[in-house]
Amino acid sequence: MNYEPQVKELSHRHRKIFFWILLVLFLVTLPLMIFYTSGYRLNLDNTEDPIIKTGGIYLTTDNLQIEVFLDGKQIKKPRLFRSAYYIQNIETGLHHVVVQHKELNTWVKDLPVNPQMVTEVTSFNMPKVPHLRPVTEYVTATGTPVYSIVASTTEIFTKATTTEPVLFVKNLAFGKFKKYQKNKEYEYVESLFASSSTSSRLILNQPTVSPTRFRFAATDNKTAKEEKNIIKEAVERGGMRLLPVQNELYAVWKGPVEDIPYYFCVLGGEASTTAKLYGKHVAKQIQELSESTTTPLIAYGNQICRPEIKLDHLRQNIHYYDFFPGQADLVLLQLDDGVYVTEIDDRSWQNVQLLYPGKSKNVRVMVDKGRIYLKDGNYYFEIITNLETL
Repeated sequence: MNYEPQVKELSHRHRKIFFWILLVLFLVTLPLMIFYTSGYRLNLDNTEDPIIKTGGIYLTTDNLQIEVFLDGKQIKKPRLFRSAYYIQNIETGLHHVVVQHKELNTWVKDLPVNPQMVTEVTSFNMPKVPHLRPVTEYVTATGTPVYSIVASTTEIFTKATTTEPVLFVKNLAFGKFKKYQKNKEYEYVESLFASSSTSSRLILNQPTVSPTRFRFAATDNKTAKEEKNIIKEAVERGGMRLLPVQNELYAVWKGPVEDIPYYFCVLGGEASTTAKLYGKHVAKQIQELSESTTTPLIAYGNQICRPEIKLDHLRQNIHYYDFFPGQADLVLLQLDDGVYVTEIDDRSWQNVQLLYPGKSKNVRVMVDKGRIYLKDGNYYFEIITNLETL
């Protein structure tokens, strides 16, 4: 006997009924799908206007161990091997974003969310306690840094912590150094700081090249000389240039318009709206640039883009500046009281975080081959910002 189930073909009448049922379902759900994908949502709590417009925020972070809060509510962590949070269905308007960790500096920013658009942003979090890798003149056979001291204690790491074990040896200068090896990295770092031309970018009494400071179009020998000095002090990565002018430091976009970073641009609109969503300083700069004939605004799609952003240096003198290693939107600054990292993104404000404290007369810093080297007194270090274990 044949016990296999027998499946009969649907009759023409039943196939026709199913077709019309599915067609009706499609026609009913299609407007809802368009409504949803266009960024509209139903808010039943709001009886006056139950239909709201929404957008999203795409937040890139440098560490997955951090916590992200949107308007005081913690956001679920992304999946493994992801370094970004994509937050959807956010009501349009200004929103408060916080990225934090107990061992890292907190990053905070107010961001505008526009309907049917995704707002991009990148956060950064530097260690609260500086992490240093010692670069000593002598090392052991296994590479352990060796310090020569007279007593059993030291004040080398009063402001920071070391990322690896170190060896303290008494009276290293009295022959005991023979059992240790010369550190070639120490010789290299020492030579870097010995070169004043590469280890100092002091922004004090910079020549005035106004109003054509970013055109470099000299009209006389004096102006040409001033502009040549400024060009020499400019630092460029990709299409981004760091340019000192009149005791200030600017991030200037020199690349193609279609590649201009998102934080240079705002949606066109009234100055009051721009001030509310992006900050009064942004609205003021846009107003000034709209009247300028030498540094004009850039129109790109439905956005208005600024060609330059002034960096916040906490009203202190800038003794050194460079791009943060591996980043084109973060800048390393040595100010009067320490070494800082600032973001170029100035929407609402610029986050500025202390990397290493110390008076400029005692501390020097420089970036070389993707490493941040520090000289504090007679000691050399590498500043470590990527902490594998928090």
